Amino acid sequence: MTAHDVLIKAPMTCRAMDLMVVDGLLDGADVDRAYEVVCESDFAMIGRVESSRESLRFQITSPDAAQHEHRLVEDEDGNAVGVLVIERDAAARLVFADAYSLPGLEAAVLAPLVAMGIAAGGRLSEGEPGWQMEAGALAKDVAACAVLESSGYVQVRRFWQMGIDLADTFVTEPTPPLGVTKSVAEGEGDRRLLHSIHESAFAEHFGSVARPYEQWLAWHRDRQDAAPDLWWLAWLDGEPVAEITQDHSREGINAAYVRSLGVAPNARGLGIGRWLLECAFADAARRGREQVCLTVDSDNTTGATALYESVGMVSEVVIDLFRRPLGGSG
Repeated sequence: MTAHDVLIKAPMTCRAMDLMVVDGLLDGADVDRAYEVVCESDFAMIGRVESSRESLRFQITSPDAAQHEHRLVEDEDGNAVGVLVIERDAAARLVFADAYSLPGLEAAVLAPLVAMGIAAGGRLSEGEPGWQMEAGALAKDVAACAVLESSGYVQVRRFWQMGIDLADTFVTEPTPPLGVTKSVAEGEGDRRLLHSIHESAFAEHFGSVARPYEQWLAWHRDRQDAAPDLWWLAWLDGEPVAEITQDHSREGINAAYVRSLGVAPNARGLGIGRWLLECAFADAARRGREQVCLTVDSDNTTGATALYESVGMVSEVVIDLFRRPLGGSG
């Protein structure tokens, strides 16, 4: 327990998360309890559960997770009412704090958790200059956004979670652009090509930081909902020029999820990204999925949002990204 844990007032209590190895992965009952809080928070705002349990488990245990800083808040009956997940990205000099509380507990639980996140950021940045905190909140969650703003955060970006309903759409395999083919990135060599294209495609994007291959691969592979058979390379006249990676993180709502779609700068404007996306639609429809969804920066400079809208995708959930500087050791 840190001095900041006492910000949660009795009869509620705040403690570190208890994790254990289950079937070779860090997991445990506290992940279930944290997920209950996330589900209730999401449902209250958007009428559905947006995150999967595995997405939360991976966030809690990911390579960037500061596991000793995670917190679970319980009421007097031992029910989970709040959760704080902390991640540290040394390359980007960022500490990300994801805090949730049950509806109506913004003052008693969410605000103290946000304060704990800031204190954790101070510890994890070790007082070095140039570090920042990041936090996200559903744009519809006015109370959560107000808590972040009163804690010194400023909104810096808006992301859209977009989707297309396949149930009412006749989906067929699209015709590729001239000279373009695709393949599954099966071996080590192909996956390194996938990483290289991803890095070049996203180099100019907001918040982008170069990642070594091993780190990038771990983020895509070391999760139970990974779908390596849905990692595709696009080739133009035999040269690799685009990538798309998908996973099963939205399986609970019978949706396919596009985690990234990138086209190398020298191959843009040829319809390759659109073709890969429509290939993903056709594949999802064959597998019986009712929807395909993805998340995009609404201010994306490569025209991705216009592409997604042009193929029939619509914004379903809006997420605001907040930042605040870190100064001192917290």
